[in-house]
Amino acid sequence: MLFTFPFDPFGALGFLLILPLILAGVWFIIAIIVAIWVYKDAKKRDMNAAVWLLIVLVTGCIGCIIYLVVRD
Repeated sequence: MLFTFPFDPFGALGFLLILPLILAGVWFIIAIIVAIWVYKDAKKRDMNAAVWLLIVLVTGCIGCIIYLVVRD
């Protein structure tokens, strides 16, 4: 005999439960892409790329803005 729930737990509100996970995943991917770009750009400009990578990973957009102001 097949057991079924009397309601669908991921029905009408299921998208609202999954939406924050999707947004967090997209934000994480964008943060990694920006950090990789900062690392490559800092390396190309003979700056300390590893330090800038860590700064951008820890501080996010603020670190990227600081990098853009400070870079040669």
